[in-house]
Amino acid sequence: MKDSAEIKQQNKSRIRTLLAQGGAYSKQQIAAKTGLSVASCNTYLNEMEQAGEVLGEKQQLHAVGRTAAVYRMNEEYESFVCLSFELVEEKRQLTIQVLSPTGQVRLRQVQQLDRLPLGSIQDQLGRVLAQLPNTSQIVVGTPSIAEHGVIRHCDIPELEGEPLVSRLEGEYGRPVSLANDMYYKIYGYDRQEQVGDQIITLVNYPSGVLPGTATLCNGTVLTGRNLFAGMVGFLDYGMSREEQIRKLHRPTAEPLIIQAVIALISILNPHKLLLTGDLIRPQDLDSIRAACQKCIPPEYMPDFDYLPDVERYYRLGMYWTARNRKDEQG
Repeated sequence: MKDSAEIKQQNKSRIRTLLAQGGAYSKQQIAAKTGLSVASCNTYLNEMEQAGEVLGEKQQLHAVGRTAAVYRMNEEYESFVCLSFELVEEKRQLTIQVLSPTGQVRLRQVQQLDRLPLGSIQDQLGRVLAQLPNTSQIVVGTPSIAEHGVIRHCDIPELEGEPLVSRLEGEYGRPVSLANDMYYKIYGYDRQEQVGDQIITLVNYPSGVLPGTATLCNGTVLTGRNLFAGMVGFLDYGMSREEQIRKLHRPTAEPLIIQAVIALISILNPHKLLLTGDLIRPQDLDSIRAACQKCIPPEYMPDFDYLPDVERYYRLGMYWTARNRKDEQG
């Protein structure tokens, strides 16, 4: 049975989720949209306004008549700092984005570096946080396994084995969420597209690095016991890992892509495959599908879709991770 504190936390989360859409609503409108009573909304909104989380203002709701108080999220109340890194054409790329409580991008910095040790990440993050004392959450996306706060099997060798979460939380005193980049991308896709009870697999093939996938099953992202579900780079391609990476360029990557897609369809039986990454072209989907049908009966083939860019889904996944972590903390 839920206690009163847990109920209160969940009810405030409903209000935050509504106001995070960016609109302004009266107490009556918030009650109707969240399913809460007007009296409960009044209590929670008063607390949130006193804390500075929401702003209330008088507004005329109709052409004539009395004014009523409407509430919206205070964009200056807090910041979510989202940090990601990847290997792009043998260069380390570090991206830092600052998001408002409604997910608006307040700042975006992209740097390319020859090396990216954890100390460099801390330096860049520290400069941003010094300007943003209202930062409440730090969210980090990594091209690796993110096993209980530690980076494993990373595309960037100097980050291998780094306990990133404990290091950043210890230095900056803010909660840090770390996950594989594919997790955030498929989660953001779900938040945006509302896929419902379907099984959706996102397949990412960038040049020169091991591919990754992520699968959404009935609204849940599959992570696996060690948080590496979807690492198709671990499949047996009959060659060394180094040779596999050398082949991950056009056109030599196609047989590896087809082998991975056949494995994904056979094991997961998804409704849809979303293919992205610079090794994939829209016209490739027909040849990949035809190759898969040599092993898999046509009636069991999923839909194929090409996504030219998943950055907005990446950002959305990180944003909603920050929001969820905040709600968990009350």
